[in-house]
Amino acid sequence: MATNQAAIRVSILEGPWAAWQGLADGLRGEGVQVSSVTRDVRLFLDSLGTDPPQVAVMDVEGDSEAAVGCSVTEGINLLREARKRRLEVRMLLLSAVSTPEIISQCFDEGASGYLFRAGLGTTAVASAINSLVRGERLFPVQLLRNDFEHPPVTSPTASVLLALTQREREVLAYVAGGADNLKIAAHLQIAERTVKSHVTQLYRKLGAENRTQLALRACHLGVRPPPDL
Repeated sequence: MATNQAAIRVSILEGPWAAWQGLADGLRGEGVQVSSVTRDVRLFLDSLGTDPPQVAVMDVEGDSEAAVGCSVTEGINLLREARKRRLEVRMLLLSAVSTPEIISQCFDEGASGYLFRAGLGTTAVASAINSLVRGERLFPVQLLRNDFEHPPVTSPTASVLLALTQREREVLAYVAGGADNLKIAAHLQIAERTVKSHVTQLYRKLGAENRTQLALRACHLGVRPPPDL
């Protein structure tokens, strides 16, 4: 693993899959500094505020399978609370849940990455962590594939972007970086309701139904997150 990864600090909300994979020890073997490992959701959330890592890894189960470990609903609530507290931590979810609506909700609540656990090893998780630290967003391959198979935009890339105003392009870049409306408003120094208006126009112009789809459209169009995110 690249030497620059040694400085990356990670906290893990461990579930049965992560424990079975030996994820914490595996990441340490990849050069990642694992600062904490817990199965307690509240303790995990509080630690993100008192001793924040760069990336928080959450191993979540489907709601019907979460007798042991964190359920995906609990994970969404955790993301929501972390966003309310304005924690500057990249949140990576590892799960077998593939419901598009649930995945979209996770990104809407502040997730930076969501990966399906099937076939996933510690090296791939370490690579994902490194990508998040570089400011990238990670979507499940299946979700990306479905989006390519049913493209909402048929015009050439340049024409699509030319149909957007300068401010809409700026807002789209922040959406691609995972910023919520409040953060976008702060960076662009405009009212939050103005950001909401721009996002609504972006939904219409790019044929997106939710924020996750909008971020995917941005990726497909070559729009990259701004450097100040």
